Amino acid sequence: SALLAAETHGSATQLADIDPLTGLHNRRRLTADLEASAGRPLVAIMIDIDHFKTFNDTNGHAAGDEALRRVSAILADNVRPGDVAYRYGGEEFCVLLADTLIDEAATVAERVRAAVEAVDIPGGENQPAGRVTISVGVADSLAGTHDGVIEVADAALYQAKHGGRNRVISSSP
Repeated sequence: SALLAAETHGSATQLADIDPLTGLHNRRRLTADLEASAGRPLVAIMIDIDHFKTFNDTNGHAAGDEALRRVSAILADNVRPGDVAYRYGGEEFCVLLADTLIDEAATVAERVRAAVEAVDIPGGENQPAGRVTISVGVADSLAGTHDGVIEVADAALYQAKHGGRNRVISSSP
């Protein structure tokens, strides 16, 4: 019974770290992973689905959930082994890339952005761009703390949104 209790506890802990809609790690796990990687160079990629409120308002929340699942799958399929993808909240996602230069991370981010744009997601034809797109911010922690890297990547993400959306912007603290 001790083994069963340990397995049950392990399964419950793992489930607490997974977003049930997308199957990606959640923000709780992101926080733990940031703490665990203290002292190592790290790059964060922040991703937001463009005009997602419009998508939900036009197509309904069930279609929005499907769009989130599809973007999550594309994200998971287009990051490198060892990179970790998270659902940050709502229509925002994050990827952590350990021991990676910001230029390499920007290449990964662009691959993800292009992959999302290339896929026909039902309801995407009603979006302002005629398809589902994402905006992406990339930042490294070489000059700052890991807590700050998320904020800087998020600021770069908003530069991408204000710059016309469907683009990648890189920034360093």
